[in-house]
Amino acid sequence: MSTVRFSSHSCEECEKIVIDGTGPPFGQCSYFPHGEVQELSQSCDLFKWALKSSDEPLYESNKLRFSISDACEDLKYLNVEWMDEENEPVSEFATNPQLHIFSEEDDPAAKYIKARPLALSPGISDDPGWCLKLYKDCLKHKACKAFMEKNRNNIAPARLLDVRSNSQLRLYTVPQGEHPLYAALSYCWGRSQQQQDTKTTIANVRDRRGGIDIRQLPQSIIDAVEVTRRLELSYLWVDALCILQDHEIDRKSEMSKMASIYRGATITISAASADDSTEGFLRNYNPRKAYGSLFRLPYHNKHAGGVVKGSVFLSERPVADMYQENIDRRAWTMQEDMLSLRLLRFGSGKTTWRCPTYPNAKKIYGGDVPGVNNKDPNFCVSSPYRIAQVRSNISAFGPWGSQEDWLRAIREYTLRELSNPNDRLPACAALAENFAAVMDFTSSDYLAGLWKNNIHMHLLWHRLEGKKAESIFNPTWSWASIDGPIGFLGFALSEPTPGAKNAKYVSSSMKYEFDNHKYSGVIEGSLRLNGRWKYAYWDSYFLRRSSDDADVLPLTIYWDENDGNSSDVPKSRMMCCFEVSGSNHDSLGLVLIGDESTGFRRAGCFKHIQNAMSVIRSFFDETEPRDIVIY
Repeated sequence: MSTVRFSSHSCEECEKIVIDGTGPPFGQCSYFPHGEVQELSQSCDLFKWALKSSDEPLYESNKLRFSISDACEDLKYLNVEWMDEENEPVSEFATNPQLHIFSEEDDPAAKYIKARPLALSPGISDDPGWCLKLYKDCLKHKACKAFMEKNRNNIAPARLLDVRSNSQLRLYTVPQGEHPLYAALSYCWGRSQQQQDTKTTIANVRDRRGGIDIRQLPQSIIDAVEVTRRLELSYLWVDALCILQDHEIDRKSEMSKMASIYRGATITISAASADDSTEGFLRNYNPRKAYGSLFRLPYHNKHAGGVVKGSVFLSERPVADMYQENIDRRAWTMQEDMLSLRLLRFGSGKTTWRCPTYPNAKKIYGGDVPGVNNKDPNFCVSSPYRIAQVRSNISAFGPWGSQEDWLRAIREYTLRELSNPNDRLPACAALAENFAAVMDFTSSDYLAGLWKNNIHMHLLWHRLEGKKAESIFNPTWSWASIDGPIGFLGFALSEPTPGAKNAKYVSSSMKYEFDNHKYSGVIEGSLRLNGRWKYAYWDSYFLRRSSDDADVLPLTIYWDENDGNSSDVPKSRMMCCFEVSGSNHDSLGLVLIGDESTGFRRAGCFKHIQNAMSVIRSFFDETEPRDIVIY
């Protein structure tokens, strides 16, 4: 009996539910009253799981609905929903759980169901040559060869791990101007003492040039060495070993080269399945951890010759790589993934490959085709073909699609975890550098996470509601100045609005940690803008025209820190409302603290309240555009 069949639940009751793949899935629904589900749950794990799937209280009048979703003519999910007596979802806003459908290769259903069981081993031991074959095939791809030629000009890392000797490793100092072929490792680090002792420091770097005992390294690095050798590459880049971790200048200098390091790597090995570096990623996987709950149901498909009868499995966890591993919650790994020429990703039960020829990735071992999250946005490409395509689209349709791509990526990036909040800009510097190359911008166009071009879109960031955030550094107008997740009101401005009065960029003054790398750390900065602005009085609850005016300005305010309860937002005071974009339909802007003599600091942003635009229009129409300086 196969592992997946042995691990799955199947019983007389759930076998009455037949997955029919004959026609479109619409209308394929099965209903079960709440009382019946309770009774069935005593003996059937599927109904027991469904009973626990609702976040809302359930009543006798509720009923369970199973329905099918498809994608690209392939059945993908069994949707599990609880409905009320009006046949409406019990939970209006919650995302209903889905069970992911797959079949075994030798089952009759496999002709119609493309997803396969997860690979409970990465395949290195079973088929040692598969990764080398993938790599050598890729070397023949026309698009990949063009990409490689372009990347020959990338700046090489200062050091690499020499893996050629089977007995031990050594740290290799790359001569200036040399561009050796190397693999790069993308992984989660961890906090154990072994991991701390592994780091290269000023004290041990000399010894490591002579040799490193591989047995003393965390398992993920040991596994990466094995994959690098199987690819017949001589060098591996691992940040913990190739950067002097206690040398501030070396650390920041190498961090500023991240775009070149990952773009210039022959291949990036992603240890996606390892929660930290001690776990390794070439180990066998636990079926229970990989699938979660697992069920088996009958499958039928009627055709001219009769009826195909088989079985399908339903997994609680995705069998496609949906970028939901621990590595996908780390901020640094986002740019490592996006900018890699080739990405060999070892996920939990699924191994995928991505290169310029397969930009959306393809599955190698286990599971289903990778999810849409694997698609690279316009701004992270380096392939000459894709860059030409992106620039052609910008020329034909304008830059707003690519600008939206940037805002979406930053929104996702700020949801990720960062152990050092001061790395907010360095950890996405490589993405910014690549965006500039694709958009034909310069580093001077980049202002601490914002772009001069269409700056009104980028200024309108806001802290996500219900999420804590604290100010970590200046300039306050940058989203990187707070350490919480953010969103953008600027999506509303992604296309020009007729008659809109947008604030304009005038000038800026920036002080960088590295003058030769403006995408990385910023020490301080000021921004001079031209637009319409007025003072208003904050009474601890609302903005009013003045302290003695009873009329409330109909604005929704998004405070940068903790709903306006921080020391930066006193109970009452005069504030400045700076309109970033205004039209007959919208008014969006910044809430500032300060005055004209000393300059202003950002405290939040605002958005008009619907059906009250006339009040806001009259407020800002009373003034003409003038310059303002924000720190």
